[in-house]
Amino acid sequence: MIDESKVREIVREELESYFIKALREAVKELNLISQDLRQRQAEHDAKFDQFLKGLSELNEFAKNLAKISEENTRAIGELRKQTEDNTKAIIELRKQAEENTKALIELRKQTEENTKAIIELRKQTEDNMKAIIELRKQTEENTRAIIELRKQTEENTKAIARLEKVVEKLVRVVGSLNERVGGLENTFGLVVEDLIRDKLPKWFKEKGIEVSEVNGKAIKFEKRLMEFDVYVEQGNKVYLGEVKATLRERDVRKFYAKVELVRRMLKDKEIVPILIYRLRAKRQIPIKLAKTYGIKVLKYVKGGAFVEV
Repeated sequence: MIDESKVREIVREELESYFIKALREAVKELNLISQDLRQRQAEHDAKFDQFLKGLSELNEFAKNLAKISEENTRAIGELRKQTEDNTKAIIELRKQAEENTKALIELRKQTEENTKAIIELRKQTEDNMKAIIELRKQTEENTRAIIELRKQTEENTKAIARLEKVVEKLVRVVGSLNERVGGLENTFGLVVEDLIRDKLPKWFKEKGIEVSEVNGKAIKFEKRLMEFDVYVEQGNKVYLGEVKATLRERDVRKFYAKVELVRRMLKDKEIVPILIYRLRAKRQIPIKLAKTYGIKVLKYVKGGAFVEV
């Protein structure tokens, strides 16, 4: 297993070694640049001193020249010529002095730029050190978060295992409950069928049809056996009925399909389909669909009465 504290220590030492080495190289390079600048400054100072010395000697020479001019008129021509040469030299010296001045200004400018660069480098170094400290802090936080996440993952894994066992138990319980509910529904349906068949003769009598009792019937058509809860044949009419404790859309469709098969079989009879229910699904779709198919819909209410809806 990886020692995380040791890994963090190695990463910290490597980062510190890398940035310290980089800082040393930068400082060494700056020292070399500074030595070069000082050397150039010294060379310029020496030339400038030499220039001042030359000026001093030139002034002394001019004094001597004036004295000689007063004493020896014949040397005036040569003195003028020498003076003109000296003037040219002075102009050249002034030109050189101007160039040196420009060089000094450029050197100062370069020195200022180097100073700015050093300040910027120091700032960048400080920013890097801050970034290293922040990175180290973030690394420590991430390490703690990873440890906490691992702990939470282990707890979640254990909780999932416990939950899976609970779900398995629930599945078994729900399966057993579904079987019981299915049995209760079938029993309730049979009770409702018997109750409604017992009360239907009264409804038929109200319609002018004398029926002593109402029974169901199974009809076979093309190898298919169809069961009807109500089968009443009166003259040319055949009343086919189905009883549902709860009326749903699928019940209407299945009943209509069976009625159509009987119509094909009993072509010379008028088939009157009837759906009778005790409870109805929440929506009105089953009743609307039955009326669309031409099916009479009766609701069995308390007291043994039937209401056509």
